[in-house]
Amino acid sequence: MKKYYLHNGTENIGPFDTDELKTKAITKNTEVWCEGMEDWRKAGEVDELKNSLTVLPPPIKSFTTPPPIQSKPIQETQQEIIPQTKKTSWGKVIAKSIVVTFLIIVAIVAITDYITEYNTPPYNGESELTIAEIEAIEPATYLNATGTYKPNFLGDQLKINGIIENKATVTNYKDVIVEVVFYSKTQSEIARESYTIYDFFGPNSKKEFKLKVKNYSNVATIGWDVASATVN
Repeated sequence: MKKYYLHNGTENIGPFDTDELKTKAITKNTEVWCEGMEDWRKAGEVDELKNSLTVLPPPIKSFTTPPPIQSKPIQETQQEIIPQTKKTSWGKVIAKSIVVTFLIIVAIVAITDYITEYNTPPYNGESELTIAEIEAIEPATYLNATGTYKPNFLGDQLKINGIIENKATVTNYKDVIVEVVFYSKTQSEIARESYTIYDFFGPNSKKEFKLKVKNYSNVATIGWDVASATVN
């Protein structure tokens, strides 16, 4: 199953599979990328993600009050005008009342939607989360693994001297899972292995780690990053 990265305007987050993307409230304009793509694309252009998109409702169309009907001028005649008693047309009064009431309801609905859209925090109907709760949802977003590697004397293993950085502000993580990917000289993925670093990683800290991994044939380069971790 493919896993996609998202771009929130300042940094990349992920990767997420298609089921996880349904919880991220992505739209057709959200920028996504996965292995095999030459560049970032909008989620609406990726067929596999069409069922994971959040569809926003269209804006409510405003209603315009029709202009009043202008009465035709009364032509002057030489005939004597006989005054008549003016009768009230209750049908017209009721119709006008219905139109005015309808327009008032439409205006109230439009104003309510506007206030809701621009004043409600973007939590998808959920209550506001604390910083610790947010950092616990996706540890890989706050953990980053870098470093160097070299083959051993026989060339059957690769020694990784890495650094794990915890960018979380309050959360401690432990048992970090590092995923190592092996690439050919054409940048095709040959294999993927996961290794657990059994250690504690405090907020706003860096810690070194070492790994010995199997070296596959035809491997030109390798890369690694944090796949997940446990909140301490």
